[in-house]
Amino acid sequence: MTEAQKRLRELRERQSRERQEMAELSRVESLTDEQRSRMDEIETGVPDLERQLRAAQTASDAEGEAETRDAPQDAEQRERLELRSRASLTSFLTAAASGRQVAGAEAELQQAAGVSGIPIEIFDVPEARETRADAQTGAPGTVGVNLDPIRPMIFAHSIAPRLGIDMPRVMSGTFASATITTKLTAGAKAKGAAQESTAAAFTVTTATPMRVTGRLSIALEDVAAVGQANFESALRENLAMVMSDALDNFAINGVRANNAQNDAAAQPKGMFTALADPTNPTDVATFDAFAAAHAGAIDGLWASTLKDVSIVCGPATMALAARTFQSAANYKGEMSAAAYAAKETGGLWTNKRMPAAASKIQPAILHRKGRTGLRTAVCPHWGEVGIDDIYSDSAAGIRHFTMHVLLGDVILVQPDAYGQVAFKLA
Repeated sequence: MTEAQKRLRELRERQSRERQEMAELSRVESLTDEQRSRMDEIETGVPDLERQLRAAQTASDAEGEAETRDAPQDAEQRERLELRSRASLTSFLTAAASGRQVAGAEAELQQAAGVSGIPIEIFDVPEARETRADAQTGAPGTVGVNLDPIRPMIFAHSIAPRLGIDMPRVMSGTFASATITTKLTAGAKAKGAAQESTAAAFTVTTATPMRVTGRLSIALEDVAAVGQANFESALRENLAMVMSDALDNFAINGVRANNAQNDAAAQPKGMFTALADPTNPTDVATFDAFAAAHAGAIDGLWASTLKDVSIVCGPATMALAARTFQSAANYKGEMSAAAYAAKETGGLWTNKRMPAAASKIQPAILHRKGRTGLRTAVCPHWGEVGIDDIYSDSAAGIRHFTMHVLLGDVILVQPDAYGQVAFKLA
């Protein structure tokens, strides 16, 4: 193995570890400051890691192609390749869906790769070795197609965990959350004077289950004709990721996310529905406007410093903040609004799932995160159901795989921990 190949392997293993760590952190109901900091650190480092991976891949291809083509494999390489040929991505996904650990070749491959999730090499297959002959032989009239292993589609990172939205699994029945919204009273009294009691009041919010469904149908002829072993497993993985993407999208944009795939009346309500709409600004956002959005959220209860205030905005707003500086003239060395927010506040970040601008106004969600360990928002779910149907269309050779998730509305347990702001872009 060349130095470039070793570097590429190290980067891939680091990528796998960080993905697994993000997955584990996303399941934590109440993140500590250290855990939130670690999530920010991993997410910030993703672009740099991707660049390093591309550079290492290029160096590995250039350095090792000629040298390693005919090099004999050592015992460890042969064993690793043999494990990879016996392991199946479908087995990993099936185990995850049923909440158990993988076994057999999949468990051995995990151990060899040093990861607790799905080893990245499961998506790769060994390339065919070159066969040489002294006599030149022409190609047949019908030639084969070397289909590269099918790669997964990439989705945006989840917003819900970073906004402190807990997604607990609940038992059968309507979910209810109660918060004390009218406090008791206490005061100073003269000698002998009585303090009368006042009644506390609760606000109870309920959420009923609504179904989010994804469906995959595969013809047996397509599985046999595609020419790549991970065709079905790649589609199943895509279905699972599409479901995850839809759930996170509903948690933010529920009721707003209207398209041909959604029944508007059956959508769970998301963060934007729960938050009051702000007054739309009349001027294009300046450096001062971006700074004021964070500073104006300090309330001494949920946010005591700028570091306690985080804002997630749309990509267009983030791009505007990155090119907006303190002076009205050209760039003269001062920080942009985005750089200032990254250094001095709890964060200004973006995500593809945020709604697009309407009439040049783009909304954003403000999160006051100064009270760690407290539940501030909840989006209950009633579990998942996966149905692998090989019978309904068995006469036509079609197999259906359906996933259902029962999801409730987002409930702001502590509404003052959040707010909605808006920025004018042009």
